Amino acid sequence: MLRDKVSMDSPNGPPPTTAAPHRPPEEPPGFSYSAYSAVTYHSYSAVRGEIRSFTPSLQQSDQGDASVSYAVGGSVSSVSFDDTKIGNRRGDTPRKGRGGGIRGKVRGFSRISRRNLLRRFAAINRTAFRAFEGKVFSLTLTYSRQFPEDPESCKRHLKAFLKRLERRYGPFAAFWRLGVQKRGAWHFHLLLFAPPSFGTLPELRDSVASCWYEVCGKVGEGHLRAGTNVEVVRKWKQVTSYAEKYVAKEEQFPEGVETGRVWGRWHKELLPVRWETTQVSLSDAYRVRRVFRKLARIRSTGSLRRLTVFVRYENMFRLLQFLGYQLE
Repeated sequence: MLRDKVSMDSPNGPPPTTAAPHRPPEEPPGFSYSAYSAVTYHSYSAVRGEIRSFTPSLQQSDQGDASVSYAVGGSVSSVSFDDTKIGNRRGDTPRKGRGGGIRGKVRGFSRISRRNLLRRFAAINRTAFRAFEGKVFSLTLTYSRQFPEDPESCKRHLKAFLKRLERRYGPFAAFWRLGVQKRGAWHFHLLLFAPPSFGTLPELRDSVASCWYEVCGKVGEGHLRAGTNVEVVRKWKQVTSYAEKYVAKEEQFPEGVETGRVWGRWHKELLPVRWETTQVSLSDAYRVRRVFRKLARIRSTGSLRRLTVFVRYENMFRLLQFLGYQLE
């Protein structure tokens, strides 16, 4: 059964796909585990993500008018339509855009920002994670009684901290999130996808504490002892639980404060992520969209140029097979 949460993009928004018909929007470049271990997983060794080609059992005249994209081994998929093929839009009718210009000031953690974070996280290949020889660590970084009021200063501290860890242990990937405590102090939650070079948990706790203590200016011994928390995450369920509870936590920031970006990725190219895209017939794309609409409980009959759903890769694969698409 396909059961999960669904998010959708407005049909009046900018087109999410690029000019190239076989590459999904903002497609991660693929990954290689050579930076993590001596083992290179052949399925993901290419720097560019491979594209699986499906052939429908029955050739249809509207083949190629739409596409289905999915993160291999992940939990996010989308169906996209050619702008001239959806709803009742005429081919010669220009699509309304959101316009260009300078991006507005970022204040806090919006619903759209949270959705984008969860999408990036859901794209991680769970199978590759389980085979990974390294570890995943959850980190919390806090300030002492003396703390910066400017979020940008805090993010400079975070960047310096991550660089110190990298000099000690080598490249690694991470998700980070800026938050605020009840006392008004900023803090960070992180998920580190670390290579075997990171060593044991006690060793990493000492390194994290000393690095954070140093970049914050060595304000006191109490901060050295209690300014950080590090735990190892052994199961993927625990990883997703931490991500939803802390990294993607809905949070109210002080009114009027320009926080800038409140989350991000460190060395995202090292994350086990690869997208694949299948060109499908328009009629099959409508079928996929109907499934997605039911998951989202969308009653509207209006056109949706793109619909994204958090659903397991295996279920998306089965759905394409049910529609008659086979691997070449």
